Parts: sequence; C-alpha cells; structure tokens
Amino acid sequence: MAEKLAAPQQPVISIRISEALRSRLERLKEVLSHRSGESISTSEVAKQLLESAREDRLEVAELLSNATKSLVEARRKIEAGYSLSRAEWIAIAWFVFQGVESAAGKPVSQETLKEILEAFLAAYKIRRPKKASHDARYLSNLPILTREGKELADMEGVDVETVVERLIRKMSIPNSHLWPQFAARNLYELLELEQVGNIEALNRALKPQWPALWKAAARGHYFLRDVPVRDATAHDVLERRYGPAISSVFEGGFVLSFAVGGSGDLSLLLNLPEDRKAMYELAPYPAIAEFRTMLQEWDTARPNSQWRGPWFFGYTASVEPHIWIRCKEAVSFGFSDAEWASLKGGFRRAWEMPALQRIWNELSLEYGEL
Repeated sequence: MAEKLAAPQQPVISIRISEALRSRLERLKEVLSHRSGESISTSEVAKQLLESAREDRLEVAELLSNATKSLVEARRKIEAGYSLSRAEWIAIAWFVFQGVESAAGKPVSQETLKEILEAFLAAYKIRRPKKASHDARYLSNLPILTREGKELADMEGVDVETVVERLIRKMSIPNSHLWPQFAARNLYELLELEQVGNIEALNRALKPQWPALWKAAARGHYFLRDVPVRDATAHDVLERRYGPAISSVFEGGFVLSFAVGGSGDLSLLLNLPEDRKAMYELAPYPAIAEFRTMLQEWDTARPNSQWRGPWFFGYTASVEPHIWIRCKEAVSFGFSDAEWASLKGGFRRAWEMPALQRIWNELSLEYGEL
C-alpha cells in the first residue's frame, strides 16, 4: 500500500516587532474585526498586510492610534483648502461609520445620512477597475426600493447606483422617515477595499459632503474616545476662554449664566427661582446640547410622556409640578408648565446672543452631531 504523503506545512516566520508596530497592528485588528464581524488574531492581521502589500493600512492604524490629533489635522487641512490622503479619508469614514451606528444619543439626522450616501455614490463612481465584486456587500447594507419608493425584499437584478439614487431621492422628500441605518458602513468599506482612482479624484468626490462627513466622524470620535476633537493648545481655544463675556439671561425667575473653562468647553449655571434656593451646573457641551434638545422636542403636554437620554430622564405627572427631570447625578427637579415655558424662553434668548453662538458653533464641530 502506498504511503499517504503528509500535507506540506506552511512556513512559519517569527519576527520581533517594536511596541509601536504592535500597537498599530492591535488598532488595525480592531478595525478589521469590526468590518468582518469576526474576531481576528494579530498574526492574521500581519499576514493580511504582507499579502496585500497595502502600506496605507498601517498608516490608517497609525492615524487611529492618535485619533484626536489625526482628526484635528484633517479638519485643519480641509479648512485650508488642502487634500487628504487615502488613509486619512479611510480614518474619517471609519469614524463616520461608528458615529452613525452608535446607540448612544439620538440618531444622526436624515439629512446627514443622505449626504453620507451621496459621498458613497460619488466615490463608487470613480472606483477602478469597475467590477461588481463587492456590490452584494454594499447592497446588503441598504434597503432596496422600487422606482415608486416601495421596499423590496429581493436585491436580484438591481445595481448599486440605482439603489443609492432611489434612496437619496426618497430621503429628499419632505416628511420622509426613511433612515437606512447601515448605509454609512458602505463608504468605509469601499475606501478600505477598492481602488478609487487618483487621490485628487477622491478628494473632488468627497469634499462636497465634508460638513456632513465631519459631523458624523466627530460624533463617532466622541462616542468611542469620550473626548471632543479638540487641539487643547490651539489659539482659538485660548481665545474662546478669554473672549468677550457672555451676558447672563433672566427669565421668569430663572437665571442662566455662562463660563468657558480652561479646556475651552462651556458651562451653564442654572439658578432656579429664589424660593427654590437651588442651582444646577450643566456641563460639558453634550449635557447642554441634550437639555436644549429636550426643551425643544419633548412634548410635555402629552399625558405620561417621557424623555430618555444619556444625561437626563424626564417624565410628566398628573399633578403639579407637572414636569420632572432627573439628572445624571440622580438629582431631580420639578417644574410647573409656566416654569417650563420660562426655561424655554430663557434658552431661546440665550442662543440668540452672538457671543454664545460663536462658541456653540465651534463646540458643535468638535463634538459632532449629538
């Protein structure tokens, strides 16, 4: 009987790597694991790098390991009119993907998601070679609509451009509630998996949607890193701190006072009417942003209504005080309908002040769309 030959063993290479390179591989492992949905070993990441000879993957890992600095630099380049590298766009798209799919806070707006789809479509049109090898992957992340805007269960016979164009058209209709929650991962996957022409073509394709991409990317960075995209040493942060004082606002017994701390973030001290003998500090920006959104969007006239957010929980009672707010620190305040209306009025007046608007607009860029 012929002896069965053993399968040839794959050669094993053992190399010593620096701590910096190991850190990059760990960061890249995180990115690739998110993309595939499966756990990947560090050795497998290194093997993929050697097989693909993709140097920009190491650059992406480096950018993600210094995420705040990388995003600050990317924003600075765009605002100065410069182009971003492919690796920088991949890092931006990674944080866009994380920002859109994060379960924290309220979802990004439909308009932001529509512009992310437009960015994907622009990049898809310049990819090369123009093969459909990844199209099934892109389509699996999207709802498939008919020409009339009705959803289909089967994606057979449809092409990516048509599907995305129909989604954009449907999302542009007033009062449309279409919100394709997995659409943002397509831009990241396309930039990571495919060749998309020369770098200037890529910048021409993506720059028109920069404001929306940035809002989602800064949001993703905040939810992942728990810090804003801010250069703490920048001149504009110091200018914000020592800029013109923001006037206090008085409304219905409430007093809203503002201050900018050493880091450049905003604090709001809310003094309740005198008979309460209480005050509460709202800070940082995400807490103030949620409180403003709660004032604007929570329908307190509806019986047994509630507000649930990362910073505040609110509910309505059948007797006065009608409106109750529990803060993150387990402190609770009750408000009558008249007091709630005064709070709304005070906040509205405060955000009409140019000095506060200037600081608020800059903070909204550092934290993204929350």
